[in-house]
Amino acid sequence: MRKVLLTLAVLAGLGLAGAAAVVGFGLYNVSAQVGHLPGVSWVLHTTFRNSVRLRAPAPDEVPPLDDPDLIALGAGHYATACVDCHGALGQPRSATVRAMVPVPPPIDEAVAHWRPNELHWIVENGVKMSGMPAWPVQDRGDEVWAVVAYLVSVQEGASPEIPSPDLAGLDYCQSCHGRIGGPVPRLDILSEAYIGTQLDAYLTGLRPSGIMAQAASRVPQARFDELARAFVTQSGPAGAGAGPDLGDIASTEERETGAELARLGTRDVPACLACHGGEPAREAAKGPRLFGQSRAYLAAQLELWRDGVYSHDDLMAAAARDLSDADIAAVSAFFAAADP
Repeated sequence: MRKVLLTLAVLAGLGLAGAAAVVGFGLYNVSAQVGHLPGVSWVLHTTFRNSVRLRAPAPDEVPPLDDPDLIALGAGHYATACVDCHGALGQPRSATVRAMVPVPPPIDEAVAHWRPNELHWIVENGVKMSGMPAWPVQDRGDEVWAVVAYLVSVQEGASPEIPSPDLAGLDYCQSCHGRIGGPVPRLDILSEAYIGTQLDAYLTGLRPSGIMAQAASRVPQARFDELARAFVTQSGPAGAGAGPDLGDIASTEERETGAELARLGTRDVPACLACHGGEPAREAAKGPRLFGQSRAYLAAQLELWRDGVYSHDDLMAAAARDLSDADIAAVSAFFAAADP
């Protein structure tokens, strides 16, 4: 028994010495032109698939992914954040991307064998040693579903055409804020100062959003004020003609409940209307005007405040802290149903 243990110890020592030599003397060739040793690719890919399946959210956590606005939002983000590696459908990728090891698969191949919950995990977490990055900010898995909605539409052969990756400035911003409703806010009912401040907050990470962090990083910061001015002078909501907002079909009882909640306040927390739209003048309110925003957008933002993902305004964090899901639905319905 002693000889067996001694033999194992010697073998272990030799193994460690060999590994140290490979690392210390650079014996392993890391050139992408050489690629992996036989069998390594299979081991890495199998590990990747099993790791995703183990950690992906449960299938029953997948929300509805057939909303055209949600798909369009995901397509817009894909156009600038993902297309360089995975390409657009039917279009060749660059020679440089095809020389990567491992080669990023074309988007239709990349999504072919994954379920929506697994796609969500991959987009949110990224993949080590593959060039696949994680989502730009943490705790925004809600945004990731927009990209997953687009990827599922690719699986189903019903994906919309993505915006041109070459769009810049106002045209780039309009690719979402000029044609998508639902999860995308209206900007024409906000003030220049508020829009400019939020662009800065997205760029610096003060207001966490992977989609807007990407968008803000593609626009010169010196143009933020110019873009804010352009948006407040436009008329009409984004996504006009895309169908009624959920606020338009909320029950009268739900709207009345929302109105009551919006008018209530406490010693520590003022009523919603005190800051968000009690006055008709856009500049009069202390916070952004909410009347006329989509119900989906308002509900998502209130949940982020309630759950502590947003924390850059103490008063708003306190106001949302005790809201229930029903409260959020009612307040969102109240503000969404009214025209600014």
